[in-house]
Amino acid sequence: MRNTRLWAVAISSLVASASIAMAHEFWIQPVSFRPELNSEVGVRLMVGDGFPGEARARDSKKFERLDVLGPSSEGKAVAIDGKDGDEPVGVIKLARPGVHAIAYRGRETTIELEAQKFEDYLREEGLDAIIQKRAELGESKAAGREGYSRCAKSLVTAGGESSGAWNATSGLKVEIVPTANPCAARAGDSLGFRLIRDGKPVQNAKLTALTQVAGSTVRMTSRTDDRGEANFTLRSPGLWVINVVLMDRVDPAANRSDVDWISIWSSLSFELAPSESPPRTDKPAAGTP
Repeated sequence: MRNTRLWAVAISSLVASASIAMAHEFWIQPVSFRPELNSEVGVRLMVGDGFPGEARARDSKKFERLDVLGPSSEGKAVAIDGKDGDEPVGVIKLARPGVHAIAYRGRETTIELEAQKFEDYLREEGLDAIIQKRAELGESKAAGREGYSRCAKSLVTAGGESSGAWNATSGLKVEIVPTANPCAARAGDSLGFRLIRDGKPVQNAKLTALTQVAGSTVRMTSRTDDRGEANFTLRSPGLWVINVVLMDRVDPAANRSDVDWISIWSSLSFELAPSESPPRTDKPAAGTP
């Protein structure tokens, strides 16, 4: 019932108005989420206030890693090559059936927002503890100086087989890991997602689930529990992005004078099959939690 109400609220508040300037989602969007074996699949890096978003060209100075993990977690991730300026940013050729996980880790960017815009951004991302901390420090009216970086992961199902790396951890600083296989799920299913940071669950973080309905972006939100998990009933087929922002006060030991806050944005993207799709297997990847 709670998820039904969340969906009703989301539908009634389709994001027609622009979000604040800072609140851009970032996600990986392969040209196909369900390619045939041995076909070439372009990998796109997308940014936007919801969908459809804009594709970004490859810029190797802006990221630390871009790679793909195969269906067996025993293997190592393979770097996705490309030239700066390319869009898509790279091409993968998946020779093994099953779920592959594409992972991205960006480098830090700094930004300064005037006080009200920064407070609005914190409120929109559910960062209530940071709002409170700023108040305690007497900084509520101060500009927000932030260093932020991005993590992103995307699940691609090759050859019609949905077992594999759907629940594998890729070693990202902040990572969203499904607790049930979204690549084997159908529209209308309830799915759980675990948020981990440095391998540990994160409690009371605001996860946002985004999709597109009738050309408009729909957002639902849920807080992680004491296991770091949040649940959504995903009623629409197609592209879904699960998004989160975590923020901390800059470590005094870092001896930085350019920023006061450090944040990490993380996302997970996948394609949900229509409700009438035939069942698929739901076998976890070997050696994954």
